This record gives sequence, C-alpha cells and structure tokens, in this order.
Amino acid sequence: MIKKIIKLKLIIISFIVASLFTFIFVVIAAVCGYKIGESYVEEQANQLRAKSNVINNQLYADRYRELLNKYLLTKGYVSLERLVFYLQRTNNVLDTSTLSYEKWDKAYLDNVNEEEKQMIPIKTICKDLKENTKIPTFTLENGVNDNGVAIDVINLCSKDGVDITESNDYDEMYYPLPFAFPLKVGFTITSIVFEQRSVELSDSNVLTDSHSGWDIAVPIGTNLYSICDGVISNITNTQANDYPYSQSGNSTGNYMMVKCDNELTAMYWHLQYHSQPFNLKVGSQVKKGDLIGRTSTTGQSTGPHLHLGLKDKDGNLLDAMSYIDFTQYERT
Repeated sequence: MIKKIIKLKLIIISFIVASLFTFIFVVIAAVCGYKIGESYVEEQANQLRAKSNVINNQLYADRYRELLNKYLLTKGYVSLERLVFYLQRTNNVLDTSTLSYEKWDKAYLDNVNEEEKQMIPIKTICKDLKENTKIPTFTLENGVNDNGVAIDVINLCSKDGVDITESNDYDEMYYPLPFAFPLKVGFTITSIVFEQRSVELSDSNVLTDSHSGWDIAVPIGTNLYSICDGVISNITNTQANDYPYSQSGNSTGNYMMVKCDNELTAMYWHLQYHSQPFNLKVGSQVKKGDLIGRTSTTGQSTGPHLHLGLKDKDGNLLDAMSYIDFTQYERT
C-alpha cells in the first residue's frame, strides 16, 4: 500500500514538473516570438530593401502603376526596384522602359508568391537566375538611355560585394508582414513612393519632389483604418473644407501620425477636417484595423486621395507597401 502511495506521489510530482517545464517553454517561446517581431523590422528592411529608390523612376512610373492597380490586391506587392533589377538581368537591357508591357507583366508575376501575396525572397530569385541558362549573358554597366537620362544597373544579388546566394545574412523565408492595408474599398494608386515628379498644384505653384509616400485615390469621406497597433503621436487639423490646394491655398491640410509598436511611424495625409472618432486624441492607443478618420483632398493635394507614408525611428522614409500583409485585406 505504501509503495502504491509513493508511486502515485511520484507520478503527480512528475506531472507537475512536466507542466512547469511546458509553461516555461511556452513563455520563452512567446517572448522569443515578440523579439522576432521586433527584429523583423530591421530584417525586412535588409531583405526587401524597403529604403530603396530607383533613380529617374519617372521612366517607369506609369507602367508600374498599371501593374499595381492590376495585381496589388489579387497577387501581392512587388517593388519597382525588384522589377527593374529582374528585367535588366533577364533581358540584358539597361533601360527597361523600352521593354514590352507583356515582359513587365511577366516579371511582376515571376517575383510574387500568390499564396503569401508578397515578393519571393531575393535569395531564391538570385539562385534561380544563377541556374537559368536561357537568360542572356549579363554585361550591363551604369549608363544613360537614348535620351541622355542616367540609369543605374541594379544588382540585388550582391550586398557589399558579397554574393547573397552564399551569404547567411539572407534566407528564403516568408516573414509575417506586420501591417494592414488602410482602406476597405476600391482605389487607384496614383503616385508611388519615392517617385520623381512635378505636380501642378495651382497656376503659380508647381511641386517638384521625390514623393514621400503612396497616393491612393478614393472618394472624399472614405473610411481610413490604422495599419498598425500603436499610439497616435500627432493630429493636425488646419483646413475645414474639402478643397484641393488650388482652391484652398492651404499647404498643411489635415493629417495624423501613429507611432507603431514596432517603432515605425505611419503617416496619413489629406484627411477630412476633424474626422477622427471623438475618443481619439494624441496619446490614444489604436489597434490595427481601427477606424481613425476619413479621407479628403486637404493640404497640398490636387484631388481626393490618401497619402500613406512610413518612416523609421531615425526619420528615414520607407516603402509602406513592403510591410503590408495583403492576405488579410478585407473589402467592405
């Protein structure tokens, strides 16, 4: 009888110890998962080149916008840098704007995983390019096109002189993307991030810049949702009407900024006057997908749209689309 009691006690103790170890493992896994989430911001900027800028991208902007408006929601996002790189490499052509629309279309689909709705890891692409004996020999160097416009040869397969297919700093994983798309209705991309452009705001004011974000055309009063979990860091309302700059003369307009939990800051411009819900103020916490306002055409705008921007903790502009999980897109 005593032996049975001792055996029972040992079983109970073993169960408690096993449960304790399981609990500790779960806690550690959760903490590690959180840390992975934090480090992902830097990792993704490295893997996806979210700070990238294609020089003289006005050469490609119209064609690129067409592809985005065709494929962004149904297939996922591919950056302009990736497309120009891939087209240069697979066609041995400096100015890829001379290539057919069909080749651009194919390049987009070649670089996106339709199930994950994000770009295929660059290491995978570079491995495929290495092994593909059908593509032309790559002989390009930086130069100018027939109109004297400077064009860089983009080599995403090399980082600091190291072949990334042989580097442990790059992998072939699909990382969970942290952000949600800010709209739930049909839209049209009208300007791309870092686009070099001249915009006629009025008869006497032409804005020439490298665009700081994405312009997404939607009707005035369209609901706007937070792309991330975070805290509202700025709400500015200076324009009470829904007029473009040519009529209002207001260069500031209305905007909101949210400091996301991963230390990036989301920026929403050209909003409708005091359109944020009454309970949202500077310092308010918001969750990804929360309603935070409505769109308009305030400030330096030529028509109704949302300007979506993103910057890191040092103030460097990023490509917001690189961080959006399009598998979670909901259309109302």
